[in-house]
Formats: sequence, structure tokens, C-alpha cells
Amino acid sequence: MNSAITFKRLAFTAPFLLALGAIPTTALAQASSTLLFVNGEVITPQGNSEAVAVKDGTIIAVGNRADVTQAAGQGAQVVDMGGKTLMPGLYDAHVHLFFAGRDKLSCRFPQGAKASVIVGAVKACVAKAKPGQWIVGGSWVGAAFKKDEQHKRLLDAVAPDNPIVLNDESLHSIWVNSRALELGGVTKATADPQGGVIDRDAKGEPTGVLRELATLLVESKMPTASDEEQVAAVKVATDEMLSYGIVGIIEAGLRTEYVRGLANYAKSGGLKQYTRGCIVFGPNSQNSEGLVPDRQSYTHGRLQMDCIKLFLDGVPIESRTAAMIDPYAPRAGHAHDAKDDRGLLLIPQDELNRIVSDFDSQGLHIKFHAAGDGATRAAADAIAFARKRNGWTGPRHDIGHNTFIAPSDVGRARELNFTWELSPYIWWPTPITSVDIATAVGPERMKRIWPAKDVVESGANVVIGSDWPVVPSVNPWLAFETLVTRQVPGAMGEPMNAGQSITREQALIIMTRNGAIQMGRLDRGGTIEVGKYADMIIVDRNPLTAPVGELHKTKVLKTYIRGEQVYAAGESVN
Repeated sequence: MNSAITFKRLAFTAPFLLALGAIPTTALAQASSTLLFVNGEVITPQGNSEAVAVKDGTIIAVGNRADVTQAAGQGAQVVDMGGKTLMPGLYDAHVHLFFAGRDKLSCRFPQGAKASVIVGAVKACVAKAKPGQWIVGGSWVGAAFKKDEQHKRLLDAVAPDNPIVLNDESLHSIWVNSRALELGGVTKATADPQGGVIDRDAKGEPTGVLRELATLLVESKMPTASDEEQVAAVKVATDEMLSYGIVGIIEAGLRTEYVRGLANYAKSGGLKQYTRGCIVFGPNSQNSEGLVPDRQSYTHGRLQMDCIKLFLDGVPIESRTAAMIDPYAPRAGHAHDAKDDRGLLLIPQDELNRIVSDFDSQGLHIKFHAAGDGATRAAADAIAFARKRNGWTGPRHDIGHNTFIAPSDVGRARELNFTWELSPYIWWPTPITSVDIATAVGPERMKRIWPAKDVVESGANVVIGSDWPVVPSVNPWLAFETLVTRQVPGAMGEPMNAGQSITREQALIIMTRNGAIQMGRLDRGGTIEVGKYADMIIVDRNPLTAPVGELHKTKVLKTYIRGEQVYAAGESVN
């Protein structure tokens, strides 16, 4: 037990009041009280401690109970942890809040469901919908369908008049019915758009599956959600994230159609988490580039709009749209064309270099979508170009997903001062990994999938992102356990690339301290230390000592942000 104590009394200063923004007065009153956390384990960078004191939302003492109680002074509100564990709040560096909330309020079916289950769910949704109303849902997995089974005719049978749009598990492909294709102007004569694919049957007719930029043919015709609907979706998503102890978020793909919901929720004070918004630019932007010069008008409360999202490729599943250095594995029954089977790099390197360099010079962070090793290399090359042109004082950019990284590129993050963002929520053997990805890339490259240990040991900053709702659950404890075991939750079955597992301590740092680093707030959060904001969670077990196969069952009992209790298990979130 660490019995040492460090503390400092901090004044309630004007800058602190300004930083609170438009937080409701009730929350301000709660944050201004002194809290004394006792009777539990406290995880700090120096080891375990007994108690923590918080004044005006800031940690003023950490150490043994007697000394911390004295530092808190008389009248402190005592929080009895009941023998549980107090630890820093978690960060999720890659979510899509509007889509996650919308999916919870839309036509739903289990991820990986068979065609009959999906059709049944759509039929039920049509029965509740108005005539002609668009119906959106997800998320299907390509490996769950029989050969040639996934076709618009299945959806037409239950939804002849309502346009249907069903997202796949990656949010890079959609399955639609004939009515949606009609509204999108997609016919047998429609050519594949640049950067997109229209799947066709043996007669050349569109099957209803649209991939990458081809999805915009239909999605551009969908009605825009109202401001109220957008706010409702963001609230549902962020409330759920609070229940999992997530205090920091990077919203990874803001577009014109739904940026208002997040901005309005932040302006009202409803958004509790520290949030960075990334504006989609270039391919798949849907004309959202205008948000870049207008970004400050959307910056409110705890929302900062200082990030640009660039899609460099697709995904290395059955669509084979992730950009790879070497060709994909041969398809069964198809000739293997080494020239054309390397996926899609959506932005040519010269153009990418210019875009990244220009935004870097303005101090804007870049979040790249890069799943294939060809895309991760292109992103690193663009950052290298920007560093050479602008110097080394630019933002810490973020390459996201990194399903595959060429071994020679692993060390470049530390060299060029960018961050590797991992997606450990899908690492265990599921259809997307053990079938879709494995079939697409072949067994040799599967030995290099998700190189977590390599990037951690390279000395780079490494964070995690769920990509929710691409994954069905935003539960970070699934990611925590899988970073360590690389197995099915419960530490069951064969691990996925076992040599790339990391320690619990490394996983904890990735999900707390490193997330704060990426958001530029390590001086204010990411660890439990004097002088930082009280961004802390009480959990029902110590993730550093609990049985490894039970880590995914970890429950958050309370979540605090700046000393304000924003979630308590069993209580409704306002």
C-alpha cells in the first residue's frame, strides 16, 4: 500500500469557470463540493492508494486515508467505495455517436444474423412504418449469407414500397431493396462510381449491395434527421458510454447532415464527456467540407472541433476494399489478377500529401481510416511529408484501425510523432475475423493481424477505438480483456495472433493515459494525480488483479467527470 500523500489546495478560478461552459447550475453546485473517496483501492501511476480528496472538481489529495481525510477538511461529502476500485476514466478514440444512437432507435437485428432473421426484422419494422417511410437498420455480416443469397428480392418481398437501407458490420457497405435503388437512380446501366462498387448478379442487375462510395448513390437521397432526432440519438449514445466509464470521446466522422445534433447537445450542457469532433473531408464527405471553415460555430461546452477525418480505404473483408501492399488471396473459382486485387486507395498519394500538409499547418488533427497495410503506409507517408514541410510542432495525428501494418512501418509512429489507434473490440474469432478477413488475405497475413504488442513496444502513443456501432457493443471491458487474451471473451478458444497480446498494465495505460495524451489533456486527466480533474470511475473489481477471463464482465458503479457524478448504476441518467 502506498502511504505517501501529495496534495495541494486549488482556488476556484475564473479560467476553471470558463472551462465549464454551459454546464447546468445543478451540476456546477455538485462539482463545487468537496468529495472524499475512502474504503477501496485507488489505482494511481505510483501504485495503489487508499483515498482521494476532490475539491471543486479537482483532485487535491491522494494517499492514505488519515492524511487525505485531513486534507479534505470538515464537511467533505464521503463516498464509501465499499471495497471496490477507483481508477481513471476511460477514453474511446473512435465512435460514431449519431449512428450508434440512431441504430438503437431504428430497425435492429443481431450482428451476423442469417437472412431469414434479417428479413423477419425488416417485415416487423415495415408493419410499424408509414407508407413510403425510409427504414434504416443493421448490421449484417457477409459471411452469414449463403452463396448468392443476399439479394434485393429478399427485401422486396416484405418491403415493396418502403425504401430499406441496411448497414453492414463495417458501415462501409449497405444492402437495399429495389425501392431504394429506384430512388437512388441505380439501374443495370449505372456504372460503378470512382471508389465504389455496385454488386451485380449473373445478369448484370444490381443485387442491392453497394460498397464504399457507391453507398452515396442511395444515402444521398435519404431524408436528413431533424435536430431533435439528432440530439436524441447523441444522448442515447453518450448516456450508454457513461455507463461504461467512458469520459473522453473522439467522434470519428461528422458530416453536415448530423453535426447540429452533437453541437446542440454540447451547447445545452448535456454532453458530459470531453469530445473531439472530426469532420469528414474528401472521399465519402457528402459535401461536408464546408464544416471546416465553419467549425468554431459548432464548438461548445466540452466539444472541440479541431479534427479532420480522411477515409483512405475500405475494409479487408469479402468486399476486399482495404488497400493492401500485396494482392489479396485468390478467390475460389476466380482467376487471380495481381494487378487489380489490392483493394481501393481512395486518395492518391500526391493529393493526400497536400491535404494532410495543409491541415497540419493549421493545427488541425487528422484521423485516418486505414485498415489495409497499403493505407497505413500511405497515411504515414503523408504525415512524413507534412513534418518535412511544416516542421515537427504540428498535431499528433491518428491512424485508425490498422488491421494490418507492414513490419517496416511499425516504428514510424514514434519517429513521426503520430498515434496508432487499435480496434480490439473485434479481435476474437468472429465471422468478420475468422471467415471474412482470413479468406480475403490468406493465412500468412493473418499472422500479422492487429500487431498490438509491436506498436506498444515501438514506444509510440497507442489508443483504442471501438468504432461503435460498427461493433454491436461499446463496452470497453471487452476491449480490455481482448488486448490481453486475444480470445473469445471469457478467455476461451484459440487466440487470434497470440504473440501480439499485451499486459493488463499496458492495456490500462492505453485506455486511460494514452487517450488523454491523444486529446491533448494529459495535464488535466488520464490518471489519478493531484492537480488533475476528478475524471474517475468506481468499478466492481480491480482490472489489474481480477481473473483475466472475467474482465469483460467488469461493471462500472459510478462515473465522475470533473467531480460531478454523471452516472450511477441503478439510477436513470437525466
